[in-house]
Amino acid sequence: MKQLRWQLALITLFCVPHAVTCFGQYRLLPGKTEPGQFADCSPRTAARICLGTSNTDKCYAAPNDENYIFGLQPSAKRVGQGAGRELTLFTATFSGCGSGTLTSLALLTVKNGKLTNLLPKVELTNQSEHKLWQLPSISKLPVLATADFIWDFDAGETHFAPHRYTVELFVFDASLGQYTQRIAYETKRKYPGLDDADSIRVLDAEKADILAKLKQGPA
Repeated sequence: MKQLRWQLALITLFCVPHAVTCFGQYRLLPGKTEPGQFADCSPRTAARICLGTSNTDKCYAAPNDENYIFGLQPSAKRVGQGAGRELTLFTATFSGCGSGTLTSLALLTVKNGKLTNLLPKVELTNQSEHKLWQLPSISKLPVLATADFIWDFDAGETHFAPHRYTVELFVFDASLGQYTQRIAYETKRKYPGLDDADSIRVLDAEKADILAKLKQGPA
């Protein structure tokens, strides 16, 4: 496995810009589209991230079902390593061709020569925030924190108005070999939405509470 990582790291990739994005040892393939009015925002297949230069037998595809196909804007970022694992954060987005989107997150590592997702199902709207924190006293691997808005229709909230947020924390469980949710709670205060801010900023303000809840044990 160590030899394979070195071989892949030395590969120089040459790709068709409009079809595939390449960097390092990975290729990113957006979902396939069909001609039509909504082709640009409604692909028919999921986006993929693949090992190597050409084959598609060592790919991880974003999950999809009859409601959501995560085929847009695939991105990947190496987020460090620990406990002998190199991690890559892979994201891909679903759009209903409206103002809202949903993004699937995966933390990938290579197992038996294939990309494997260590996260449970994590999907965030475009009015959300996620961060990877290094908390060595908790885990050798990065800890994933997420915050996604709660739409209170009864209070008359509009889509991009200030909202309260659901905060979740995912930590690697060495005994299971995967990440598990350790914390989930709703914020007491509202935070500005995209009507008033260019991005969502919740997690830094909530970090002290998150760490305090983490010390208390599982939610």
